Amino acid sequence: MKTLAILFFSLLFLAVSAEAQQPQVKQLRLSQYATVSQTVGVTDMTVYYHRPGVKGREIWNKLIPFGQVWRAGANNATTFEFSQDVTIGGTTLKAGKYEFFVIPTGTEWTVIFNSAQDQWGAYSYDSTKNVLKLNVTPESIPNEEWLSYSFSDLTISSAKISLKWEKYSVSFTVNTNTEENVKKLEANYSSLASQQAATLARYSLDSKTDWENGMAAVNRAIAIAPNFSNLSLKANLYSQKEQWADAVKTGEEAVTAGKASGANTANFEKTLGGWKEKLPAVKGKKK
Repeated sequence: MKTLAILFFSLLFLAVSAEAQQPQVKQLRLSQYATVSQTVGVTDMTVYYHRPGVKGREIWNKLIPFGQVWRAGANNATTFEFSQDVTIGGTTLKAGKYEFFVIPTGTEWTVIFNSAQDQWGAYSYDSTKNVLKLNVTPESIPNEEWLSYSFSDLTISSAKISLKWEKYSVSFTVNTNTEENVKKLEANYSSLASQQAATLARYSLDSKTDWENGMAAVNRAIAIAPNFSNLSLKANLYSQKEQWADAVKTGEEAVTAGKASGANTANFEKTLGGWKEKLPAVKGKKK
C-alpha cells in the first residue's frame, strides 16, 4: 500500500510538472499583435497594440462611432509604457504602463491615458482612472490599411507619436525631460553622468541648438572629469560662437590634459592653431 501511494504521488508530481512546463499557446488573431519602441534621451517608450485592417469597410463613424471611447487598436486595449517620467501637453505622466484610448470625431480627437491595466477593449473603461486627456486635430493621410503607431520628429528630449489608420492620422508630442534625467544620473553615477552630460553638450554642438544648455552640460562633465575629451568639447562650443580667446584658452587646457593622459591631440592642435590665427593682433607697447 505504501509503495502504491508513493507511486501515485510521484505520477501526480510528474503530471503537474509537465503541465507547468507546457509552452504558452499563442492565439491566432486576425488583428495581429505588434510593438514599437523608441529611446529618447535616456527614456525608453513602447507601444503594445493589435493592428486591425480596413478590409474594405467604412471605418469612421461606422465601424468606429464618433464621440465614443475606442481602444485605439483591436482586442486588448492599447498600452503605452515609459521607463521614466514624461510630459505630454504640459501634464506629467509618471514612469509606468498606461492603457491608451481615444474619442474620435470628424474634427477633433481626445487622447486618453488611463491607469487601469489589462483591459479587453474599452468595455470596462473607467474615466475616473484617467490620468491625462489631450485634444488633438486629426490629419488626412493616404490610405493606411493596417493600423500603426510610429515615432518621428526625434530630438534628444522629445518625439512625436502618431496613430495612423485608413485616412486619418493623429499625433502628439512626448517630452522626456532629458536634461533633468541626466542630472539625476549624475547624482548616482559620476562616471556615467560625465558621459551623459557630454553627450548632451555634443548634441548641442552638432545640432547648433540650445548653446547655453550645451555649455552648462559640458561644464558639469568637466567638473566630474576634466579630461581632454570634455575640455576640447567645451573649446569647440566656444569656437561655435566665435569666442576665440575662450576657445584658445580652453583648447590649450585640453591639450595639456590630453598629453598628460596619452591622448592623441594632433588633429585638435591643428584646429587650435586655426583659432589662434583668429585672435586680434597684439599691439606693441609704446616706447
